[in-house]
Amino acid sequence: MWENRCKIAISGVGYSKVSRTADVPLAAHALTAVKEAVSDSGLTMNDIDGLATYPELPATGHAEVDGISIVSVNCMMAMLKLPNLAWHIQVGSVNIGGAVQQAVNALLAGVCKYAVVWRAMHNPRGTYQNLPSGNAAGATQFTAPYGFGGPGQGMAVAYTRWLEKNNQKREKMVTLAVTQRKHTQHNPHAYFYGTPLSEEDYFASRMVAYPFCLFDCDIPVQGAVAIVLTTADRARDLKPTPAYLAGYGERLHFEVAGRIGSLASYMEGGASSAKLTWERSGFTPKDVDVAQIYDGFSASVIYGLESYGFCKEGEALDFIQGGRIELDGELPLNTFGGSLGTGRIHGLWHIIEGALQASGRAGTRQVKDANVSFVGASAPIVTGTTFIFVKEPY
Repeated sequence: MWENRCKIAISGVGYSKVSRTADVPLAAHALTAVKEAVSDSGLTMNDIDGLATYPELPATGHAEVDGISIVSVNCMMAMLKLPNLAWHIQVGSVNIGGAVQQAVNALLAGVCKYAVVWRAMHNPRGTYQNLPSGNAAGATQFTAPYGFGGPGQGMAVAYTRWLEKNNQKREKMVTLAVTQRKHTQHNPHAYFYGTPLSEEDYFASRMVAYPFCLFDCDIPVQGAVAIVLTTADRARDLKPTPAYLAGYGERLHFEVAGRIGSLASYMEGGASSAKLTWERSGFTPKDVDVAQIYDGFSASVIYGLESYGFCKEGEALDFIQGGRIELDGELPLNTFGGSLGTGRIHGLWHIIEGALQASGRAGTRQVKDANVSFVGASAPIVTGTTFIFVKEPY
């Protein structure tokens, strides 16, 4: 097991309002989330000496303007004017989980005492995946002329392969979409809070890229979330009950430029990331009481359940049936509503929920006896990151 298990904890979380419009600058959203996370911890800005984020804008064809469409470390430093800043980083690799893991490593190394990690997502006006020119370069020259270019289309190909390989039907996915939206009604920060989803709604929705319908896709939003991490001994002295990090894993995966990824790459990335997390924590999938699995598209949850070891390959759509993923089920899943319910803020909201469940702070969606909380914070196509949080150090 990992010698540093339970030495780092999440001690505070924060949110901005999420909306479909970009009327409020993204920097304001990020600042709100960071201030709320610091306040939730019972700290002041004078205590914060570490900053980390993954700032990339995933929408294509839109300029990255700091403070408007992304919020970099430089932008946050300028807004906060932290007097004691000792460490900062912003990561690439299409993964906010990597920023969290770097903050963990910095805290373990003693280069900072209290680190804030945020993820801010911009929803630009107009088409989200707007092709910037009439010319296709690289691998896209073979796909863009045929209208194939967005991530949903690429992931739909892998999901189609999964369905055919395992003799499954896309209609079974309605259980995931409806259940997660049900969980969303316990999360007042979520975009779809107050808007339930029925099976009829799911089947009546338009097809985006077969086999994905509208409600298989997360919704782009303008908003931000943030967390505060610190060492376990410091966290015990702070206001909220901490969630202790028992283990984490990260796995880089190479795909040919311009490709979204094969089914095999999803499964390999998830399995190798989770293997590190299970080994470092000493837990197995059977020990998990509650799970958050990244759901930019519904199929990512299916890949995660299988590659992380919660069920056998080809069985995930059957695994989620019969109430198993409800709040009182055998494996409560995406209890905050997931990205399908909250909006596209990437995996930091999954990490927040994993920590809240472990610390008993999830409110009306709190899972009973959630002592071991698993998080798959990204679709493991480029970088897979997984975490386990626990209620008590061991």
